[in-house]
Amino acid sequence: MARWLWIASALLSAVRTYLVLADRQGLRDQVTSVEPTLPMQQVEAVVNGEIILAVLIAVGIVGLYVLVANKMVAGRAWARVLLTFFGVIFVLLGGLGMVGVADGLAATQGLSVDPAEVALSAVGLVVEVIALAAMWLPSSNTYFRATAAQFALPPPRQDQFPR
Repeated sequence: MARWLWIASALLSAVRTYLVLADRQGLRDQVTSVEPTLPMQQVEAVVNGEIILAVLIAVGIVGLYVLVANKMVAGRAWARVLLTFFGVIFVLLGGLGMVGVADGLAATQGLSVDPAEVALSAVGLVVEVIALAAMWLPSSNTYFRATAAQFALPPPRQDQFPR
């Protein structure tokens, strides 16, 4: 179950990225607010570069999540630790972001808050918390112990190293 939750979390993040990138005018406005003297042709080039880079990063993140989640299902403890590490960081940062939105901090900083992005972020936080919990349930611990035993080297035979 945790594998699919991690993959769902990555896909939700990709959908959020798509929503941000779909607002091309918003991207143009951001570029012109940073560098108002740029001609429109250069603004479009910067926006195109942002979109391409964001899509490549989103695809890479989804691919990485799928790879590590599959390694976790295969019983690799390092994958569970890695997902836990990043999951805790993302939950803490996402929680802080939600607090900032709820307190109106984002609005006071002049940031526009899209309700669809906030909803996807909230759902993503819930999915990641459930995935974190599912990875560390007693049944998951038993599974990881059992698969770790499969990867352990057998003890050397007595006749293997003659004296």
